[in-house]
Amino acid sequence: MVSRPAHAVRVPYGLDTRLLDELHRNSLQAPGQDGLAEQLSADSFVALYRQAIEQLEEKVAQGEGQPPMRKYEVDLMCRCLLSCGTLGEAIHCAAEFCAMLHPRAGKLSLELHGQSATFHMDSLRQRRSSAACLVDLTGLFCYLQLFAWLIGQTLRPSNVFLAHPERKDAMPFLGLFDAPVSVGKATYGFSFGAELLARQVVRKPAELAVFLVDFPFRLIGAPPNVVSATQQVRSFLDAALAHELELPALGSIAEALGTSEPTLRRRLAAEGSSYQQLRRLCLCESAQRCLRDSDWTIGRVAGHLGFSSEAAFRRAFVSWTGHAPSHFRIKGD
Repeated sequence: MVSRPAHAVRVPYGLDTRLLDELHRNSLQAPGQDGLAEQLSADSFVALYRQAIEQLEEKVAQGEGQPPMRKYEVDLMCRCLLSCGTLGEAIHCAAEFCAMLHPRAGKLSLELHGQSATFHMDSLRQRRSSAACLVDLTGLFCYLQLFAWLIGQTLRPSNVFLAHPERKDAMPFLGLFDAPVSVGKATYGFSFGAELLARQVVRKPAELAVFLVDFPFRLIGAPPNVVSATQQVRSFLDAALAHELELPALGSIAEALGTSEPTLRRRLAAEGSSYQQLRRLCLCESAQRCLRDSDWTIGRVAGHLGFSSEAAFRRAFVSWTGHAPSHFRIKGD
């Protein structure tokens, strides 16, 4: 059975308010939220996420003139994928299943380049909107979770890309992918090691019902191989950076996830990661993004990332990249 923390947990800052803001922007009813409490239970967040996406999906589908893909169809696709022998076969099966529902299920495809495989999800949107971005982002994360679950191991993308042009509309969910994210691409998708395509599908039909209960909305307290510890920790760090808050300590994140700090540290180590590595990676990627995509001064970037001084930021940036911030901005590395 899935372990679910019964006590209140701290949702990564901004995940809940992002959903509620989008509902208000589209004149939709917030699901039983008169005002957000400081903490939500894991189950309350799942309910909020599910109801928000379902309402936004209906709204977006109306604008497209097509009904959305229904939950029973998603469940049926998952059941079909269990009959496949390998992950590669499962991805091709998912593409064929969605083709039968064209165009409302979007278009899936798989591209191979040497040792890298790239999964593409074209939502076939006629219109781009912040609501559509959240719906499509959830869909992409759905496939990432599903593929990882099928082979019984965390699937770590080397990079993620979104068709939506505005990065801010996807915040603060991007940390859940545990990979660099680029926007404004032709499709949504992610790349990963092509060797994973040969991994056997290890799940059995009897396991499907439990997996589908909160799929794909359980971002907090999710079981391993569905949302990794690395993804969960990174979501807290990226959310804090997006809102210019102090980065949470590992102990605080562990408490929010309903586990102990030593257990979370061991889970990260088993995934080849650590809190310090993730903290450094999130700060480095955020710094590079600010330098590349904004006209902020070096001092403002340093303050945004929580550094006590511009000099401290410069030293850290050199240690991360081997270059000064000004060099990075000039070269556009």
